[in-house]
Amino acid sequence: MPELPYVSVLIAARNEEATINSCLAALAALDYPTNRYEVLTGNDGSTDRTASIVQEFIADKPNFGLFQIAENALLNGKANVLAQLAHRAKGDFLFITDADVRVPPSWLTSLVADFKLGTGIVTGTTLVTGSGLWSRLQAVDWLLAFGLIHLGTYLGLPLTGSGNNMAVRREAYDAVGGFAGIPFSVVEDYTLFQAIVAKGYGYAHRLNADVLAETLPAPTLATYLQQRKRWMRGAFSLPLPLLGGVLFQYLLVPLLVLVCLFSVKIALSIYAVKLLIQSLLLAYTLQRTQQTHRWFDAVLYEPYQVVLGTLSVLYYLLPIPIRWKGRTY
Repeated sequence: MPELPYVSVLIAARNEEATINSCLAALAALDYPTNRYEVLTGNDGSTDRTASIVQEFIADKPNFGLFQIAENALLNGKANVLAQLAHRAKGDFLFITDADVRVPPSWLTSLVADFKLGTGIVTGTTLVTGSGLWSRLQAVDWLLAFGLIHLGTYLGLPLTGSGNNMAVRREAYDAVGGFAGIPFSVVEDYTLFQAIVAKGYGYAHRLNADVLAETLPAPTLATYLQQRKRWMRGAFSLPLPLLGGVLFQYLLVPLLVLVCLFSVKIALSIYAVKLLIQSLLLAYTLQRTQQTHRWFDAVLYEPYQVVLGTLSVLYYLLPIPIRWKGRTY
């Protein structure tokens, strides 16, 4: 039996004292041999107890490391952290997750298996957790988004990566110069993904429960809109046909209100087709990720998407800077 490849897990941490321990605990519980992976955490100028919590957790774990991240005039934020960690990493594959994410035990094993000859980057699927309705609707939103990414991958459309659940072949990372070799972006995962695909490497997305990581919801409407503004910055870099599809999803209902002025029948027909396609994709996604108990939330998702989608586009157009992890972009 061939030896499993050596992999490096990279985590950017900035003021994550509330979540970093559970993130590291999940990584320590992986079903991958401990001598075949390392976990590198970069402390990005935290002003809370993040560093001390990490130091205490890794004290008896030789394959875990903590590094203080230096300021970089050319790079900023998460891209700077990941670039410095990647420089230290020894793995043939670089796995990237966030400090507020908990990955399943089979995360490494399953994503490594999706690397075929020529594959440069593989993304997994992440689920928002929480018992409240606000959290549950965000969970459906994320699952539908990953379903669309999976569909795009199947159709040969390279949409994006997911920086909290992503693996990169080291060779592909170096081929594009890593994070230091690509333009700075607040959506560094999308930029790296597109650079690797443009270099000719293959890509894959795994829509399965064995890589289903868990993350926290945006706690308030304000943080939600800031999150979507950052994501939409990346979306507006998509090729025009794909960008049109994204905007169509967000703005369909307001557009159909205008169509109703000319033909209510046409507007209702378009909306019915949209709901049918969305429901089929969501059904497939829920089944693949073993989340079929979320069907009630899926019924409530449509009004949520109409209101929040429209608000997100309007918020994006406002001259409000992007604020993320205490930094302004």
